[in-house]
Amino acid sequence: MPETDILNPTPIWTEDIQDSMCPDYGFDVNDPLTDLMVKPCGGYPYTRAIDNHGHAFQLSWIDRSFACVQRVKRYYHQYRSGGYFTIVDWDGGGRHYVGRFTGAPHLVQRGNGTWSIQGLPFEEIPTVPMVQYPSDWDNDAVTAYATADNGDQLVAGNGAFAINVRTILGNPVTTFDDPGTPGDWAQLEYVGYGFRLFLMSGPEFGQASVQVDGTIVTPDNGSSSLIECYAAADVGPQMLCQVQNLSRDFHRVKLVPLGTKTSAAPATTVSWHSLQVMR
Repeated sequence: MPETDILNPTPIWTEDIQDSMCPDYGFDVNDPLTDLMVKPCGGYPYTRAIDNHGHAFQLSWIDRSFACVQRVKRYYHQYRSGGYFTIVDWDGGGRHYVGRFTGAPHLVQRGNGTWSIQGLPFEEIPTVPMVQYPSDWDNDAVTAYATADNGDQLVAGNGAFAINVRTILGNPVTTFDDPGTPGDWAQLEYVGYGFRLFLMSGPEFGQASVQVDGTIVTPDNGSSSLIECYAAADVGPQMLCQVQNLSRDFHRVKLVPLGTKTSAAPATTVSWHSLQVMR
């Protein structure tokens, strides 16, 4: 598979070219603007994702061996007609990007038998398989809550789902709740990679399933598609569903109450707190 053909699989020396294939100046990430910003005559401005573009970089190899710059040139010609390959941002924690060079490399001879390539554009191609999916949740993920700071509802709902304000540790927390009616649903669409879904967990909560792009999933952190929201004590929002291995695309996450519960639970309530999305 082309996605396994990694340009710079290690950050260290590559023996067959007596050089390293890693770019000199790391990855200056250009995160494309995929949102339409709307400013209504009354109320607050809001944004909506309208396109799916991958990240883009300007890469350079300065004063390198001829074998190194020749390999960069070969990758450009090999994949220019529609293929793709993986490049690794070793300076940024080893994150993978799948794409291709979208500009021609210009080899410039320098002194002492060295060569340079500067400003070669690499663009990520959305929707394609990846060797390793992004996983740095602390630095690369963003969180969408049930409502925006201005009070606008962000999560779509059907049936009995409704906004609710709870008190957790003395602080008000907005959630999107359903009594557990089968057939009801709550959903959020985003542009990105994988996600983590945070649901309320405690004695009053029941069971649910999660669909991604219309298909019921078994979470990475679970053994079945059943999402158990019950806990003996009220523990607040918990990450109850993680799906990491998703390529960059439009994704729709849907929470579906099952109307079922454990024998210890007095109710089948399901409560959406937030969705953490990998960008």
